[in-house]
Amino acid sequence: MLAIIPARAGSKGVPGKNKALIAGRPLVDYTVTALERARSVSGIILSTDDEDILALYRDRPGVLALDRPKRLADDDTATADVVAHALEEWQALGRDIPDALFVAQPITPLRTAADIDAAYELFKSSGCESLISACRAEGIRHPSGMYRLKEGEQCATPYLAHPEPTRRQDFETVYQRNGAVYLITTEFFFRTGKLRSDNPTIYEMPWERSINIDVPGDLLIAKALIESGLGGSDSGS
Repeated sequence: MLAIIPARAGSKGVPGKNKALIAGRPLVDYTVTALERARSVSGIILSTDDEDILALYRDRPGVLALDRPKRLADDDTATADVVAHALEEWQALGRDIPDALFVAQPITPLRTAADIDAAYELFKSSGCESLISACRAEGIRHPSGMYRLKEGEQCATPYLAHPEPTRRQDFETVYQRNGAVYLITTEFFFRTGKLRSDNPTIYEMPWERSINIDVPGDLLIAKALIESGLGGSDSGS
């Protein structure tokens, strides 16, 4: 499969997060390294408008570092448009596009090469047009414990429309997308322009490898997990 890493320079939640240092390495390097070690990956495209990231990977063997156009680096730019541009540049170099595409966000640094390969094997055998990675929503993250509180109102209402069991052990098993793996067939992407279908198969990952860096606290958790050695086999150099 062909892996595409979208690594935009701008970020409102955590400025410069894709090159933030964790254990002396920029955040994006954890994703690049995992992809390099994965047996199922046949090519890597890194799409970025960040000059520092480009300088790091421009001469990296096996990585096509693309200088992303500014029109594709806005806050509201769709990731699908970034993927389409990357594929155009890949084909312009005379390279073939494999049957599967893997969108690898740098903000999930704890996914491993083993996760990537296992997800690909599951995807191949599933017959589904897309795969997403997810962790189980348990404890306080389960929707059974969630409420809605509308602006101007004092009394909240349960998030779920129907009553759920009160014992945690009886909660229905549900999954929370973690952003670490997005796998799609090339045919599906070209036909729909979407990065996931309505009914994807799920590759389950544990919570400790499902950290998705959206706010500063997420970066601190990722740093703690990686620097403590609990971040998976690809957290080393």
